[in-house]
Amino acid sequence: MSASPSASSASIVAGTRAFSRALAVLVAPVALLAFAPHALADITVALRGNAEPVTGIGAVAALRGLEVQQPGTKGSVVIPWDLVRSVEGATIVGLENELAVGQDLWRGRIRVERGDEALAEPLLAKHWERYRLQDGPTTAVVAEGLLRCALARQDLRAAVEPWFVCLRIGSNGEPSRFSQMPGVLDDTTGLLPELSPFLPGSRRAELAEALSSVAKPGAGEAATAGVAAECAARLARMLSATEPGAAFATATDPGRDAAPSVRALGLIETILTAPDRRSAERAVAEFERALPDPPGYLGAWKLAAAGAQAARLARAAQGDGRGRALEEAALALLAVPASGLDKTGLVDAYALEEAVALLKDAGDKVSSTQVEAILDERLRDAAGGKR
Repeated sequence: MSASPSASSASIVAGTRAFSRALAVLVAPVALLAFAPHALADITVALRGNAEPVTGIGAVAALRGLEVQQPGTKGSVVIPWDLVRSVEGATIVGLENELAVGQDLWRGRIRVERGDEALAEPLLAKHWERYRLQDGPTTAVVAEGLLRCALARQDLRAAVEPWFVCLRIGSNGEPSRFSQMPGVLDDTTGLLPELSPFLPGSRRAELAEALSSVAKPGAGEAATAGVAAECAARLARMLSATEPGAAFATATDPGRDAAPSVRALGLIETILTAPDRRSAERAVAEFERALPDPPGYLGAWKLAAAGAQAARLARAAQGDGRGRALEEAALALLAVPASGLDKTGLVDAYALEEAVALLKDAGDKVSSTQVEAILDERLRDAAGGKR
C-alpha cells in the first residue's frame, strides 16, 4: 500500500533535514582546517632567551619556521624554530614535532656559540637532510652551524655542502644566524677563505670531488642552481687546473654584472688559466682594477694564481731558459707566504710546496731544502690546529 502525498512529503522533509545535520557534522572539521590560519584565536609565542613574546591571530608550523599571522596584515612573521620555546592559545598541526626539532637546533646553536662544536655537531647533523634543500632562518642556523663545526675540526670536505647552502640562501638575502660571532664567510662575496682553489696536494683531490658533487643539479633539486653552483664549479675547475700537467680551458671574466662571488672567482680563474705571460699580466691588472682593496684571502689567491700560471709556463719551457723560468716561478709563489695575507695556512702551504718542486726541477738543491724546511714547519703548525 502506497503512502499518501502528505505523508510522503513529510518523510522527504524529515530525511532531508537528517542528511543536512549529518553533512554538517562531516564538513565542520574540514572547514575548520581549511581556514585554520585565519580562524584561530589569538596566540602568544614564548621565545628563548630574553626576547619579548610574539603575539598574533594565528600561526602555521612550516618547515622554515613558525609563521605567525599578524593582525591587520596579509603577511606573517617567520620565527626560526630554534627560537620558539612554546605556543599558547591555539592548537597548531605539527607543532610538537617542530618544537622538538627546535630544541635540538637551539642546543646546537648555543654550543657553537660557546665553542663546543664537538657536542653541537650531532644535534645539527641530525636534521641536515631535512633542511639542506630548504631556505629560511631555520635552515640558516643548521647550515652555518655545521659549517663552523667542520671548520673547527679542519674538515674541508665536510664544509663544502654547508657552505654551499649558506652561499645559496645568503645570495637570496638570508642573514647569518650567528651575528654575535666573528663571521666565517666574506661579507662582500660570501666566499669561504678555507675553501681555496690553492691547496696542498694531499688535500686537493677530495675537495675538488666534493665541490663537483654539490655543483651538479639533481633531479628536481632546483635549490642547487644559481650563484652557489657557479662558485662551486669554478672552484672545482681551478683546483683541477693546479695539478701539474692538467688539461683545462682558458677562463674568461664573467663581467661586472655577475654576483660578487662569481666575479671574484672569475678574475682569479682568468689569471690562473691565462695562456701566456702577457695575458696573465692583463688579467692581474683587471683584478686590481676591479678589486683595488680586496680582502686578504683574495689577495693571497691572486698571488697564488699568478705563481701557478708562471709555474705552468716554466714547466712547459724548452732550452737553456727553462731553469731560469722555473726559479722565477718559484719566486712568484714565494710571494704568497711573504705577503702574510693567508690566514688559513692552506694557500701558503700550496705555494711553498710548489716552490720546492720548481726549485728541485731547476736543480737548486740549496734553495729547495731551505724552502722545504719552512713548508714542514707550516704543516706542523696546521696539524696543531692553527688556522
